[in-house]
Amino acid sequence: MFRYSVFILFCICFCACSCSGLSAADKTDDALLLKLDKMIEQREVYRQKVEKEIADFRRMLDYAEDDKLRFDILGNLFTKYRSYRIDTAMIIAKERLQLAEKLKDEELVNQGVMNVADVMNKMGKHENALIMLGRVKRTESVKKDTYFYYLYHTIYLSCYNEAIDDAGKRLAWQKIRAYKDTLIAISEPQSSSYITNKCGRLSMSGQWDEAIRLLEDYYNQSTEDNPDRARMEYLLAELYLGKQDTLRARHYLILSSLTDIANAKKVYMSLQRLAILLFQEGDIARAYNYISCSLEDVNFGKARYRFVDIAEYLPIIQAANDARIRADENRVLIFLMVLLLLVVTLISAFFFIRKKNSKLLKVKQSLAEQNLRLQEMAENLTRMNEQIQESNHIKEEYIGLLFNICSEYIYKQENSRKALLKIANTGSMADISKVLRGQSSTSEDFKLFISKFDTIFLSIFPNFVEAFNALLKEEEHVQLKEGELLTPELRIYALIRLGINDNSKIANFLHYSLQTVYNYRMKMRNKAIVPGKDLAVQVQKL
Repeated sequence: MFRYSVFILFCICFCACSCSGLSAADKTDDALLLKLDKMIEQREVYRQKVEKEIADFRRMLDYAEDDKLRFDILGNLFTKYRSYRIDTAMIIAKERLQLAEKLKDEELVNQGVMNVADVMNKMGKHENALIMLGRVKRTESVKKDTYFYYLYHTIYLSCYNEAIDDAGKRLAWQKIRAYKDTLIAISEPQSSSYITNKCGRLSMSGQWDEAIRLLEDYYNQSTEDNPDRARMEYLLAELYLGKQDTLRARHYLILSSLTDIANAKKVYMSLQRLAILLFQEGDIARAYNYISCSLEDVNFGKARYRFVDIAEYLPIIQAANDARIRADENRVLIFLMVLLLLVVTLISAFFFIRKKNSKLLKVKQSLAEQNLRLQEMAENLTRMNEQIQESNHIKEEYIGLLFNICSEYIYKQENSRKALLKIANTGSMADISKVLRGQSSTSEDFKLFISKFDTIFLSIFPNFVEAFNALLKEEEHVQLKEGELLTPELRIYALIRLGINDNSKIANFLHYSLQTVYNYRMKMRNKAIVPGKDLAVQVQKL
């Protein structure tokens, strides 16, 4: 049981590691695809770089005086143009051939003929290319030239891809295999030609794993500036496709496409094969972008034989892309409808909330008004309470004054009665008259009463004089004499402060005439800084 558990755990770990490895590979390819997208957008930059290199070679050609040097420079230009612009490459190849014939150098003529055949094949003129290669003289150097046999191999590969009958395909396949064997035989071991053709020969026998191992080992040892790097990456993709491993094939097609774009190649296969693979995986938008880019580059490079490969898939990818665009438009339309519904809902909710807020605002305002009224009522109650307390205090003070005056008056009257009774019993009328004349007059009693009134009033309102003067103009302030508590004018307004506002009552209380009270009040009104009629009101608030 324990062994089975260990085995199951091992399988789970292996699967997890495999899944994580695939996931990591997917993430790497996603990053590479983003990089490729960006490079395609900026491919004009890479094109300008190649144009600059071509311009440099052309300047060198203009200054070259030796025909052999011109032949070599044209070779460099041909190398640049053969994957860039086929029509210009043909012009360069023919010019190179003419120059070689002028030099009457058999080896150079052979190179020129092979260049022309190379371009003819890229133009789709495979039969003409074979005829042109037939003009190459089989010298010892040609028999060892991998370029010569590479051209035969490439031409028959193109014939195989375009053959419509089985017999034509079988013949082309036999030629391909024969030329691969020849290339393997004449190539230096561990050279790019040897490795790639060896891998191709193994793949023709179905030995995919051995071919992949051999080519990946060589590829991993190669440098970034290796001119055959893109070809090796494309061949690895072909090997993995033969093995039905599309994930690995896609990875190498991405790398090959990156290398082709970076080198500003216009004649290539990697990007369009990648577009087809991505289309099959469902990445329609990117597949359409890549196939469109391939079509533009093929058109620019004048590689007509590539149109056949693109034309096979372009309508399918374009139709799928149109369907994707329509689906996106439908999704956008649905999104807009949902958004519109949400907007209508939000607007309805807004007006509903606004209506509720309006009602709440009215309730809030009503509550605020009621609160203000309650505050006013509370303030009125507070003032009334203060006034009641003040009134009670005044009543207490003046009731005490009244009782005191009455008590003194009763005591004084009792003493007077006793004195008069004693004189009446023992004396004469003359003595009674003398006693009566010696007693204080009523006016003196009134003065005493007024003095006590002033004292009690100021004890209740100690700041009355200062507060009253504040209601008068500065030059009209009331000035008290020494020993004087209140003046007649202040006494009148003291009674007003106590709530006695009637002139007749004030006159009776102070033993003044009604006209005198009126005059005093008018005099003070004229001195006031407030409107005359408001003076009494302001005094009541002191």
